[in-house]
Order: sequence, then structure tokens, then C-alpha cells
Amino acid sequence: MMVLVLLALWALGLLVLFTDPKRTSTRFASAAAFVGSGGFFSAVIDETLFPHMHSYASQYPLLAAAMAICSRLASFICQVGLPYCFLMFAVHSCETIARTSKRIIQYAALVPPLIMLMITPIYPVLQFNYWIMVAWVVPYFIAACSILVQLYRTEKDPLVKRNRLYTNILIIVPLVFVFTLIYIMRTQNNYDAWRYNSLIVGIQFLLILFISVKYGFLGVKLRVEKRRLDSTLRAMTSGAQIVNHTIKNEVGKISLFAERIDTYAAETNQAALREDVRVLMNSAQHLMGMMNRIQGQLQDVALQETVVNPSDVTRQVLRDLQPYISRQQIDVVTELDDTLRLKCDAVQLREILTNLCHNSLEAMKTGGTLTLQVFLSKKHLAIAVSDTGVGIAKENLPHVLDPFFSTKKTGQNFGLGLSYCYNAMQKHQGSLEIYSVPGEGTTIYLYFPRKRVVSPESLAAKEALHGENTRIYC
Repeated sequence: MMVLVLLALWALGLLVLFTDPKRTSTRFASAAAFVGSGGFFSAVIDETLFPHMHSYASQYPLLAAAMAICSRLASFICQVGLPYCFLMFAVHSCETIARTSKRIIQYAALVPPLIMLMITPIYPVLQFNYWIMVAWVVPYFIAACSILVQLYRTEKDPLVKRNRLYTNILIIVPLVFVFTLIYIMRTQNNYDAWRYNSLIVGIQFLLILFISVKYGFLGVKLRVEKRRLDSTLRAMTSGAQIVNHTIKNEVGKISLFAERIDTYAAETNQAALREDVRVLMNSAQHLMGMMNRIQGQLQDVALQETVVNPSDVTRQVLRDLQPYISRQQIDVVTELDDTLRLKCDAVQLREILTNLCHNSLEAMKTGGTLTLQVFLSKKHLAIAVSDTGVGIAKENLPHVLDPFFSTKKTGQNFGLGLSYCYNAMQKHQGSLEIYSVPGEGTTIYLYFPRKRVVSPESLAAKEALHGENTRIYC
């Protein structure tokens, strides 16, 4: 049993380390698994290996002594190192703590373990003073838990927030039992209670595997099957023409008559009419640009990347949709970060946001609130489009990204809007997540990877290098 638990902890440590070995918090999470396995490693030596080697102990006394020392050291490292690694995992997970402060905390927190090393006899018998242990282990545990809970409460990104929730449940709850059985119970002279930790670790390991496969945990997300949606999109678009010559002709007519109306409005000094025509002409130009670049197949949309201000793109979409917003008496709330710059396809980003906003407006026929957010999280640049509309029924939610699936009963809807949005986000190495509650509304998050975020320093350097050739598109 001890061998299985030991192997499970080692496997968990390697799995966590494999997700992001460059991140300090990940390395400490992995270290906590390996350090925590020290107690079970000690038990394997004492209860499995040593009995089998008993007949050789008299012949090889040095070997027996070496095994005993290894056992005591493993137990010591487990009991002293586990609270330290847990605290460091929490500290390095907190981005609001400055790097210098983290380094100071990291070295300062080593003082109690070093004191324990100096005052604790290790061989031939490991003798901890557990009252002293509890005096610093409990504050370490409380501080780490407080940081992790606060990170969960303040997180805006729902993907990261969900990951933090599972992290807290799968780490804090088991460690409450582990710390109680290792430290608290031993102050009461109960030295065998730690054996129940094997049951706790077993349950924890199975839950971590389950949640990692289904939702993701500590950056681990295992997928056995390939997404059905990807293959559906490929099959649907293999020979399809999304845009054809007839539609181009109709867009040409719209542009021609819009120019004539604009000329008439200029001659008669109708400023409001010219503003409406400007929106119409922009939409026609945008549609023609999309048709010329899609080139027949949805999956073959080629990115034409520039550095854009996503907040300005969002405002442009809202300006173009203002007639619909006013007609339906929709309240608009924006939370935009103008300091962010994103390397992406500006035309596709605008088309994605236009699609999502149109869907939100159609879900709020009798009024409501449309909220758009642009913010930076731990792993993504996120753009959120929220509405207070009718929401999506639970049975329809798994299918809303499928091509040609639509809950709208109008003959002019083809069910391709969200499929296009999903495909365009895939091209950007990003993702699209939908959260909806029937009767309350829907929120769709666009997640662009952090590597696409352009820092002000690098942008300034490019501008200095290229001069007028570097432009930011809205």
C-alpha cells in the first residue's frame, strides 16, 4: 500500500512539473508532492525493504545504518519541507507580490526549517519537538491558504478562477487532514495517525486525475479524444463556398447606392444622414474585405496580423451597432483597458465581436444590458461579451458552435456565426468559452494567449526602428 501511495505522489509531482516547468509556482507545487512523499518513502524503507534485508543486516552493518539514515532523513525532509513548499507555492502564485518581496519571503521562510535541522536529532532516532513544529507550521499553512483563497476571490478570468477553485479544493482540504495527522496529533502523542494519510492521498490522486481530464487542474488538462467540432468544420468547409459572386454583386449595389445617398446628403447638408451612410459604407467595405480574404473555405482564413488596440476595436463595433442599440433601448457598459495591445487580425477581431454583439442584441428584444470587457489575466488577454437576454437552453449549449445549428427561427440565419468565431479564435491559438443561464443571460469569453500581447516597451522599440511604417490599427 505504501509503495502505491509513494508511486502516486511521484507521478503527481512529475505530471504537475511537466505542465509548466519554467514557472516557479509550478516547481514548488511539484516539490510539495515529492517532499510530501518522504514520509511514505521512509515507511517503505522501514516496513518493506528493511524486513527483506534483515538477514543481511548482521553481515552488512553499514548498509543497515545507511538505510536507517535514509529513512530518518526522508521523514525529516517531509515534515519540515512540506509546509515550506506549500507556502512558497502560494506566494509565487500571487502576481501582486513583487518579485523582490517573493525572494525575501522565500529566504526568510527557510529560517524555521533550518532551526529544526539544528535542534532535531535525526539518527539513530528522529525526535521532533512537535510543539515547536506546530508554532511555525500552522502560521505557514494559514498564510498559504489565505493567499490562495484571496487569489480565487479576486480573479476575473473565469477559466483561471475555476482552476483556482479546483486547486483550493484539491490542495487545501486534504492538507488540513495531512497537517492535523502529522503535526497536531503528534503533540498528543499519537504517532500512528499519519497512516490515514495514505487514504487521503489516494482519494486526492484519483480526484486530481478526474478533474484534470474533465476540466483542468494546475495547468493540467488531458484530452483523450479530438474535438468533434474541428472535424465537423473541416467536413463542412471542404468544398463549400462561404461567399459567392452573387453576394459580391449585391454588396457592390449597396456601395453604389450608399455613395449616391452620401452625395445627396452632402448637397442638402444632412449631417445625420451622412453619418448613417458612413456606417452603411463601412459595413459594405468590411464585408467585401472579408469575402476577398476568406477564399472559399472557412478553415483557410489566412491571418493578416497587425498590432491593434482591442479596446478601440470594441468601441468601433459599438459605434457601428449604435442604431440597433438605440432602437432596442439597450444599456451598454464597457470596462476597457486602453493600455493593452494585441497582435492579431484586426478585420477578424472586428467580425468576431460584431457577430457576438449581434447575437446578444437578438437575445434582448425587449431591452437589457450589453457589457463588453477587455482585460489581462494570468494566462490570457480576455475579451468578454455579456448580455442579460434569454440565455441558452441547457440542451442547446453543447451544439451552439456546430455549423448550421441555430435556435433562431428566421429564414435568414444560417447558424454559421459562432462557428466562424470559434474557427477564427483557433487560428489565433486562442479559445472561445460560453457561459449561459436560461432567463438570465449569456457571457462569451475570447481568450488570446499572453504571447500575443505586445508590451509598451517592445512596441516603442518597433516604432523607433521602423518609424512611420509601424501603425496601430483600430
